[in-house]
Amino acid sequence: MLSKTIFKQTLKANFKLWIIFTVITSVMLAVMIAVFEPTTISGVTDMIKDTALGDMLKNTTFLGMLASTFYSLHGVLLPVIFIIMTANSLIASQVDRGSMAYLLSTPIKRSTVVRTQAFYLIVSLMMMFVIVTSLGLVAIQIFQSDVDISISDFLMLNLGLFLLMFAISGISFFFSCLFNLTKNSLALGAGIPIAFFLFHLMAQISKSLEGIKYISLNTLFDTDAILNGDSIAIQFIMLIGIGIVLYALGIRVFQQKDLPL
Repeated sequence: MLSKTIFKQTLKANFKLWIIFTVITSVMLAVMIAVFEPTTISGVTDMIKDTALGDMLKNTTFLGMLASTFYSLHGVLLPVIFIIMTANSLIASQVDRGSMAYLLSTPIKRSTVVRTQAFYLIVSLMMMFVIVTSLGLVAIQIFQSDVDISISDFLMLNLGLFLLMFAISGISFFFSCLFNLTKNSLALGAGIPIAFFLFHLMAQISKSLEGIKYISLNTLFDTDAILNGDSIAIQFIMLIGIGIVLYALGIRVFQQKDLPL
């Protein structure tokens, strides 16, 4: 099913990229937690309330601020960039460079190769969010110990963000498996996730563009529903289902397609 040798090689080849994005994302969250001051956020809200950015800071609570900033912008975009770069390098880039031909000339089956690469991408994302969430909890205890914070809501925000990234990684991995050229893989494997991010961002900024959020996968990560205590089980199940289906399709496509070997 999986190859320990390929997994170790993939881990070693992508470790620097993973650690860079994990550290940057973790530090970004920790800094935002550290600088939070209700009076400061209220002042900023008053300044931008009549601008296009006014709707993005509707909730001035601690988690409301994080939901409007980190969980809508930085915490989404940074992992997306990591996903795009990593997913392409796992399959399409290797086919494009010819290194996949060398790998498949060994007794290792094509199905084992692609499953191992998919496993690495999922595990790397999972470990990234375990670390980001853990450091976020530490930062809360250090900098916001006197603020009433729902830790369960904080954990749900991180779980929801991870599930969104899992679904998005399925998109990038599928197109990496579908195409033999890096430029084609990135055109859709990067273009679609970035388009989803921009559509969701524009819908938040302008009420006149609110309708376009329904064509963005990011809408399924509903931070307002999480903070309001509404049920988000269906959205989370959809994100899990989308990710599983796309990974399965990518694996199947790679197993059956013709390769320039």
